[in-house]
Amino acid sequence: MEVLKEGNWKMYAMESVDEADFEEILMEGTVVGTHVLNTSGYVQYCFEWENVSRGVAATRKLPIEGQSNFRDLGGYKTKDGKYVKWGLVFRSGKCNELTDTDLAYLGTIPLKTVIDFRYEDEKALEPDRVPSTVTKQIAYPITPGNLSSINTSQMMTDPVLARQYMIDINEDLVINFQEEYTKFFENLQDETHLPLMFHCTAGKDRAGFAAALFLSSLGVDRETIMEDYLLTNTMVGASLENMKEIYGSYGDTFAECMYYVYSVQKEYIGKAFEIIDSEYDGVENYLTNCLNVDLAKMRELYLY
Repeated sequence: MEVLKEGNWKMYAMESVDEADFEEILMEGTVVGTHVLNTSGYVQYCFEWENVSRGVAATRKLPIEGQSNFRDLGGYKTKDGKYVKWGLVFRSGKCNELTDTDLAYLGTIPLKTVIDFRYEDEKALEPDRVPSTVTKQIAYPITPGNLSSINTSQMMTDPVLARQYMIDINEDLVINFQEEYTKFFENLQDETHLPLMFHCTAGKDRAGFAAALFLSSLGVDRETIMEDYLLTNTMVGASLENMKEIYGSYGDTFAECMYYVYSVQKEYIGKAFEIIDSEYDGVENYLTNCLNVDLAKMRELYLY
């Protein structure tokens, strides 16, 4: 855990934002920085400074061996000063390589619902592994972009085309997949489905847009949403340097194309918000009028 605030602090375990065990101190100190606490299961924490100020924290990136982009969407601050609850909604990439240890860890959340945005061929090729606590596996296949309308070989030799293709995908998500994202929010608004995880293959485009909509529905500002969106690059190591190391034998141009395909960029989700603002009069109108989201209910469920 990362301690950011100076002063004498103590850390306690929590089962929820309202249930901290103040009888047992897990860790205490005065030093700001990263402190390692080994645990075999999902834990939320309450930090206490000088016996007065308290704050809730948990782990953003889950300690999952088989998926580097599995993370908690809790902890973000909203524009009105509230916070997204930890331990209720998670985003991820494909889960076909989760280990038995991973499944045991996810069972301690305990994860109940998995929403998969992959299309049928993707799922058949790399079927999910889920913990025994999952009672609902729901598929909302999303197939953004139309590779048949673009010369794929040309795209992979032209970074401008590769980048534009990814931008266009985000416009496609906004306009053509409202039914799938409406169903996604139906699950989010049913507390019996929680805790819930949603994912696609890389966990960056279809799931990235879903995460941006989820945080938007709670009143998180766009700068913070962008930070969460771009965090994928750090999680999966999607840098131009890494792409050159992996694909350098095919030339720097090909590596740059792969970088745009396998990373996320501000312009990608930026295009989605641009369309939402210009064509749907802002994200709250898009959520309520196009996706049937009950914003009041979302904020009651997910904020403290």
